[in-house]
Amino acid sequence: MKITCRLGAALLLGFIGHAAAQGVPETEMKSILAEFDGYLTATDPIRAEQRGDLAALPLWPDESPQAIAGYRATLLDIQQRLNRLAGARLSAEDALNRDLLLERVYLDLTGFDFDEARIEINTGDGFFTVPAYAADGVILRSETEARAWIRKIAALPAYYAIEIENIRRGIKSGWVRPRLVAQTVTKALRTQADLAPESHTLLRPLAALPKSVPAEVQARLRAEALQVVKTQVKPAERAAAEFMEREYVPRSATTIGIVDLPADGNRTGLAYYDYVIRRHASTRMSPQEIHQLGLREVARIRKEMEALLAGIGFKGSFAEFTEFLRSDPQFRARDVDDFTTRVRDLGKQVDALLPQYFRTLPRLTYGVRKVPPEMKDSSSGYNPGSPEQGVAGTVLINPDAPEHSPMYGVPAWFVHEGVPGHHLQIALAQERFDLPKFRRTDDINAYVEGWALYSEHLAVEMGVYRTPYEDFGRLSLEMWRACRLVVDPGMHAMGWPREQAVAYLRDNTALSQATIDREIDRYIGWPAQALGYKIGEIRFRELRAKAEAALGPKFDVRDFHDAILVDGPMPLDILEAQVARWIKSRQ
Repeated sequence: MKITCRLGAALLLGFIGHAAAQGVPETEMKSILAEFDGYLTATDPIRAEQRGDLAALPLWPDESPQAIAGYRATLLDIQQRLNRLAGARLSAEDALNRDLLLERVYLDLTGFDFDEARIEINTGDGFFTVPAYAADGVILRSETEARAWIRKIAALPAYYAIEIENIRRGIKSGWVRPRLVAQTVTKALRTQADLAPESHTLLRPLAALPKSVPAEVQARLRAEALQVVKTQVKPAERAAAEFMEREYVPRSATTIGIVDLPADGNRTGLAYYDYVIRRHASTRMSPQEIHQLGLREVARIRKEMEALLAGIGFKGSFAEFTEFLRSDPQFRARDVDDFTTRVRDLGKQVDALLPQYFRTLPRLTYGVRKVPPEMKDSSSGYNPGSPEQGVAGTVLINPDAPEHSPMYGVPAWFVHEGVPGHHLQIALAQERFDLPKFRRTDDINAYVEGWALYSEHLAVEMGVYRTPYEDFGRLSLEMWRACRLVVDPGMHAMGWPREQAVAYLRDNTALSQATIDREIDRYIGWPAQALGYKIGEIRFRELRAKAEAALGPKFDVRDFHDAILVDGPMPLDILEAQVARWIKSRQ
């Protein structure tokens, strides 16, 4: 799940002011963490509600200028207090908290400085998909909670209105998304607006109320909610679609590179691209350095692919082999139900292998299901669960999967989205109730996606890939992520047209043409996000190689995985320092 919510300015009251005990670092750090917890609740009530915070249940993100000014003031206060702790004698845990929090605060403040609220839509996600994410992770257990949820439904038009005003500010400043992104978002909004009110995603939590709520009360609550959807939500959705059609699309950008955004004071498109590279890829490499790294990775993986082709005795060219994979019926599921059944069967096979490679496993389970229609264009393949709410994690299957996802690539895709990829890593962090909230739920892209891609390679050791075709599927998915390092900076910083990026993916992967088109449009709409996968995976594999070399026969992969997972997600440089300390302790 790739969405950042900043909301609920009212909840910040009481956190800006503080009376920290100066000179007592432990007390001061505890106070800072409490203040940041308040900021998290205010800026992300969606996750707060999924943690069981009933006060956040009726709230939507609040990215109004007034709210953001309050968030910024809170972060500046936290930043100053953290800086005053430089050189203080902190415990190892508090020192780690300080380092992690300094980076998180810097990234959030910089995002506010760029006024990201004016451009927070991309090809598959934005304010219009927030309701589906909110509904997917909540369980209502009483009439009181159900009525809070109905208040949330009634508040959706105000949330949409703020988001549209922010986007209008983007139009005025020239900070707008490319035309193809605007058209895709418009189509999604129109589809959402045209869905029957009875099918609205926000009604689903009310359909699963417990028996402790009397049947007649349940019927009344559902009727009230449906009326709100018909009379308030649907008009707001239609207005949002009309805004995109009439105002945004005609004024959207005619170029695709983020560096083409006009200078707005000291805020340039190139500076913004450098910033999102640091945020999404946890690196300070330049676009050109990332591009060259991608070219090297593509060449390396291509050699592995060609060796595999020679091993199975295929006589044709690489292009002929990829066309064979794209078109042969043996690699296709019959339909989405057949696809889903195969994925579930694979999941149980992988589950049985996990204890050999992981000493600590999450208690939270996961399931597999099809995505709802309104989420069809989202790039998310996994939705986190909630230990607090009793909600399992979910591996998501797109209705188009049988057409666009051949079965030889499914094992690598599943271990990425499910176990030992996203579900295992995210659930382990969620269950560390002794850690500060931000460390349990932080979505550090290069760590989260880097681990999931590392998991695809780990599955070789685990014996998940049973045929040469499935191993080629893994290599093809790795090649896909390596190509991202080439095409993302190519389009956003080096002037590549869309057609050149499409051709590069087509020539180097076995992805279907429809998938290639969808992926390239995703990179156009979400600059730098796709860079985190390969950059993170490279660092994970480097850290493991260092640990194996340093520890020799003392190395145990289960302990190594504990060392990099159980403390929660973190930026890659901080993770490297953590692993170095772990190696030293084992020596």
